[in-house]
Formats: sequence, C-alpha cells, structure tokens
Amino acid sequence: MAAVKSLGPEVNILKPITSYTDHLLEVAYQPSPPSFTIRTIISAIACSKSPPFDVCIYRPPSIEERSRSMQTREQRALFRRLALAIVVAIPTFILGIVFMSLVKSDNATKAFMMEPMWTGNTSRSQWALFFLATPVQFYSANMFHRRAIKEIRALWRRGSTTPVLKRFIRFGSMNLLVYITSWSLLCRKQLTIMLGFRFLQAFLWHTSRPSH
Repeated sequence: MAAVKSLGPEVNILKPITSYTDHLLEVAYQPSPPSFTIRTIISAIACSKSPPFDVCIYRPPSIEERSRSMQTREQRALFRRLALAIVVAIPTFILGIVFMSLVKSDNATKAFMMEPMWTGNTSRSQWALFFLATPVQFYSANMFHRRAIKEIRALWRRGSTTPVLKRFIRFGSMNLLVYITSWSLLCRKQLTIMLGFRFLQAFLWHTSRPSH
C-alpha cells in the first residue's frame, strides 16, 4: 500500500488490500502518458516486494465464463451423485435380486442374510437394503426433491394464475415423478421394518399373557 501512496495524489485507493486472502486492489488514477500510465502503478507495486506480489490487471469473468463455470459445477455434482448411485446399486442388486431369486434356499450365505437381525423379524437383507437406499435418497436424489418442492410451491403459491382444477392434473414434471416414487419406495421399506417390530411385539405380548 505504501508503494501506491508514494505515487502521489494522482492515484486514489478505492479498495485497499486488507488481508492475504483478498488480493484485489482497486485504484482510480488520472493517466498522463507516456510518463504516468497503468504500467507505472504495476511497476511500483511489483518493485516494492513488501510483500512480493505478481501484479496483473484484474478482468472480471464474462457471461460465457460464468455460464461455463456453473455448468462445470453442475456436472461435477451430477457425477458425484451418479457415482454414489452406481456404487450402491451393485450390492443392492446382489442382495435384492441375486440372493432372493437366483441363489438356492440351502445356501449358507442366503440363510444368514434371511435371518432376523436385532429386535423383530426383519431380516438382515431388509436392513441392508434400507441402509443402502438412505444415502441415495437423501444425496443422489436430493436435486429432484428440491426442484419438485419448488414446482409445487410455484403451482400452489398465493396469487397463482393456474386454475385450481389444472393444479391437480398438471403433473408433467419428471422431478415430481422421481420425488413421489423414491419417497414411496423408501417409506415402504421403512414400513416393512416397522411392521416387523410391531408383529414381534404383539406376539410377545400375546404369549406373555397369563392363561385362565
């Protein structure tokens, strides 16, 4: 900052550098070529070396660059969610399809996975499928949930011009379809586990009643 101030009143500091994380310095000056130009200011800052800086003119990103950066972030987010879904799909296919339909009943591994786990009569495979589906539901599919909720709010917001009858039949969004389908499947899985607890508790209560 001292190097800039040493240039005299021709340079006004509009935005000083206040920390090492913010390297943007904004100045206003009256050029007087060829003795005083922007190169004079850059040379004064670069030669001060207190602290040493690599000085360049900041050019804000254009609309195309901003759009490209947003698309890159969106693609990376989609790739992470797709990678998680693919990784989870492999054990889900093995537990839900291979062991249930293709493996014989006398297989030791299948018998182990079909045994009840913890309290209740819910099998280990059911618990495993529930644990596998939860991160996919809340991470891989969260963008569908957010977009579906936004669409529902926009459709039913106060002052909406859409007729009430059309609000019930206007379901042309894939986000809403994925939202309803995924939540219904997860709730079905959770209901299956809860019913396993319920039936066991009812059975224990019935058998523990004293006979008359």
